[in-house]
Amino acid sequence: MMVTDVVTIDGSATLMEALELMLSRKVKSAVVPPRHDHDAYAIVTFTDIARRVLAEDEQISMLNVFDVMSRPAYSAEGQWDIRYAASMMIHLGVSRLIVTENAKLTGIVSLSDLVRSVSGLTKSK
Repeated sequence: MMVTDVVTIDGSATLMEALELMLSRKVKSAVVPPRHDHDAYAIVTFTDIARRVLAEDEQISMLNVFDVMSRPAYSAEGQWDIRYAASMMIHLGVSRLIVTENAKLTGIVSLSDLVRSVSGLTKSK
């Protein structure tokens, strides 16, 4: 149920570049990899962008991913039970978790993915 073809983007990319990438890949988020061993993964979502650009009336052309990304990104280990991951997302008020194995990015899972998996429905393209 997790997506293994994770869209990633550098934190220094412009917000317009991030939006173009997410729209072209038909996803609502992109993972920002750590810059060094002591850094954490981050995530930028449509919601992050809406909060900053629409709600705070910022100029999208003046912002980089770093300005709006959520860091550190919440994560789950790949072997976790889906109920635990879903409970964590609901408790934290987030709609997606990055999935890691030994601190390496292996995927991303969303509440929508989890609901589809228990319903037996597949993602429509």
